[in-house]
Amino acid sequence: MPNHRASSSNWHDWSTVHHFFKPLEKPLEIYAFIDPTCPSCFRLDRILKRLKLEYGHYFALKHVFSKQRGVRLSEKTRTTHSGISCEKIWIEEEFAGHITSIAIKAAELQGKKAGYRYFKKIQESLFMNQESVDSLDTLLTCAEKADIDYEEFVRDLQSEGAIKALECDLKITEEMDIQVLPSLVFFNQKMEEEGIKVAGSYPYEVYVQILEEILGFEPKANCLPSIEECAKEFQMITTSEISYIYQIEPHEAEHEMKKLMLKRTVEHIPLLSETFWKYI
Repeated sequence: MPNHRASSSNWHDWSTVHHFFKPLEKPLEIYAFIDPTCPSCFRLDRILKRLKLEYGHYFALKHVFSKQRGVRLSEKTRTTHSGISCEKIWIEEEFAGHITSIAIKAAELQGKKAGYRYFKKIQESLFMNQESVDSLDTLLTCAEKADIDYEEFVRDLQSEGAIKALECDLKITEEMDIQVLPSLVFFNQKMEEEGIKVAGSYPYEVYVQILEEILGFEPKANCLPSIEECAKEFQMITTSEISYIYQIEPHEAEHEMKKLMLKRTVEHIPLLSETFWKYI
């Protein structure tokens, strides 16, 4: 168990935890503790997108999936819309709320990028299409759309591998005493120092300040790519995210995306609460 120490200032409330992870090539590692079905966690994504574009050369990002309740295991049998019988999908009672995270971990068994693509399809289904992502049909449909090996995904979803991967995430969540989702934990991989845990969401400048604090020097930001390159990088992005990342007015962001739509670079997906743009 890592030791914890709470501290606060006039702009954030954080505690420190001991670093116990293997070093990476980049100097920093950021652990993002999220619930994939949580709107607050979804909104944090705009901060992570901008942070990746400007300072991604300093850190590797790892998503840790959790919910704010305990878990245990059992079995249920379901037959999918494709006729595949999932005889050992490990869900129930307290673990039932984790079926979406289990599916994401199953996709991650095909690699980090595959897992991220699947994770974004889950969010797309939930926040764009208003679909229930604890439905097995929806989870399988997302696998079909995420450019991953569908048959392998179904096998992994029925195996204990995805459960063990999620249990690892839940153990890390417990050891770091994560009480609020979303939370970010920053580690300096090249120094045996404690990490910085930030619970909740804060202005972008706060996260840049934390990067400087943990690096020990002022980080140099990359120039932002063109909006078209940004859309290509993330595949799916909202008008408000473009506005946030590029610090422009929403109507300016909308105008720029409509120009890309005329070029048939992006597809316009309007919803009641937000406008999404899908890179073609």
